[in-house]
Amino acid sequence: MNINELNRLNPGAGSAVSGADALGNGTADGIKSGRQGEFGAMLEDALENVNDQMLQSGEMVQKMASGEDVDIADTMISVTKAGISFRMLLQVRNKALSAYEEIMRMSV
Repeated sequence: MNINELNRLNPGAGSAVSGADALGNGTADGIKSGRQGEFGAMLEDALENVNDQMLQSGEMVQKMASGEDVDIADTMISVTKAGISFRMLLQVRNKALSAYEEIMRMSV
């Protein structure tokens, strides 16, 4: 981790975050328009995306369990996508926590 990556943690730093969304939302910038350059906004968008996927898969499972006509393949794909997205978000959190702990161990 270099100093430029750490500057992204500060919303006032003004550095732009670019590239694909960490969870593959299909957005070109990975950040919703109007909030570019904010690392926190990118994490918030990723969290909302994972939450939406989890809720959608839960609804599909509920419909299937109640006997409604739901395609089992679509339900399983939705559940799998939600699980993968959650595990990815968990790993991002673990890496951020690890970086924070490493920074805190540095002597000044």
